[in-house]
Amino acid sequence: MKITSASPILQVNDLTKSISFYCDVLRFTKEFAYGEPPFYGGVKRDGLILHLCSSGENKTRAGMGSVYIFCDEVDSYHAEITAMGAKVTSPLNTYPYGMRDFQIKDLDGNLISFGTPVEER
Repeated sequence: MKITSASPILQVNDLTKSISFYCDVLRFTKEFAYGEPPFYGGVKRDGLILHLCSSGENKTRAGMGSVYIFCDEVDSYHAEITAMGAKVTSPLNTYPYGMRDFQIKDLDGNLISFGTPVEER
């Protein structure tokens, strides 16, 4: 077996509002949404698709997820999304673990980190 990819699934309370946040603030695009009203969907940016779920018992877990997204650079993206209203919970910085990153929370409190490796000096 060879693993080819993965799609993190984040639990949310309101799929429609969450898709709007990911698209309008974080600059993803809506990939799909299922159900009536929609209860399962996906947002995409470059090669990453995040799945969002707001159905059934999963609502009790909304906001308990986290994902670390590796990027080629983060400074301009940080400036772009904070200007759009993203709430930073961990500041943009170069950290001792070899990453330049920052963290935000989505509408439900899921933690989303964006980071890029830095060269050791």
